[in-house]
Amino acid sequence: MDASETDDESVVGEACHIVASSQDGPRGDSPLTQEQRDKYANLILLCNIHHKQIDDQYLAFSVERLVTLRRTHEDWVRSQLGFDTAKQRDDEFYAGITDDWALRIDLDNWLNRASPILCNGQPSIDKELLQALEDIRAWLLSRHWPGRYPAIESAFVNFRLVAQDFCMTFKEHAAPRWETSFQTEKFYKIPQWDPVLYRKLGDSFDYHVALVCDLMLELTRSINYVFSSVRDGLMPSYRSQEGVVLVQSGPLMDLSYTTYRVEYHDAERTARPYPGLAQFKIDRGSRDVHFGEERVEV
Repeated sequence: MDASETDDESVVGEACHIVASSQDGPRGDSPLTQEQRDKYANLILLCNIHHKQIDDQYLAFSVERLVTLRRTHEDWVRSQLGFDTAKQRDDEFYAGITDDWALRIDLDNWLNRASPILCNGQPSIDKELLQALEDIRAWLLSRHWPGRYPAIESAFVNFRLVAQDFCMTFKEHAAPRWETSFQTEKFYKIPQWDPVLYRKLGDSFDYHVALVCDLMLELTRSINYVFSSVRDGLMPSYRSQEGVVLVQSGPLMDLSYTTYRVEYHDAERTARPYPGLAQFKIDRGSRDVHFGEERVEV
């Protein structure tokens, strides 16, 4: 709906599942995997009235009927409205990449999965998430980008570079913790008492922990930057319900936790906001949230 004199536009279109997102939903009895159920091929755009109707009257609105309705409408758009087939193909590519990326690193659970990096002064991470971040780098690098939306492609490159440096830095002093996670080992512990060496190693440990935390904050910023780039160039309503991803640190001395919304701001919003690890160690103190400051590593 168009904007009024006092309000912005209202998005009334809803992305609806043809085969339900769960087995017990409307038309949910299907061999489609959970990932396939959320793909473009299983979605149809409807108003909220018809969204409710097809789910209430799912026997009348079968999978076959909805697929036919969508295909018929797409054919009409192509023939009557001067539809840009190449742009549609590219848009579907970018939408598919974005959906796959979000699933591969489990963005819907980012707060719970990423926050252990910032908690308890000893970063830890789920093995599956660390592996997903390592895998996503090669996956993004191998994509064949159409070049239609350079800002979106640059945002993904920015994310990939931060993910690379986060994984590399965290693994420098990571050790298995139980069977499901890795944790930064306390490498300042020494078998024989040496106060000079202990202090030196303790300073190095504090520096490393702060850097790992700051890279996790930067990784979260890079995710929100992808969101922003997708909304600006491709889908204005992208993740309008979920919003940005957040991270949390704590517990503090009073056992409370702090939740952070971190993003790139103003002059930081360039094609490639992340400057690389060496420069980031210097620049991170200017970010909206940071744990460490520039200094010469011991």
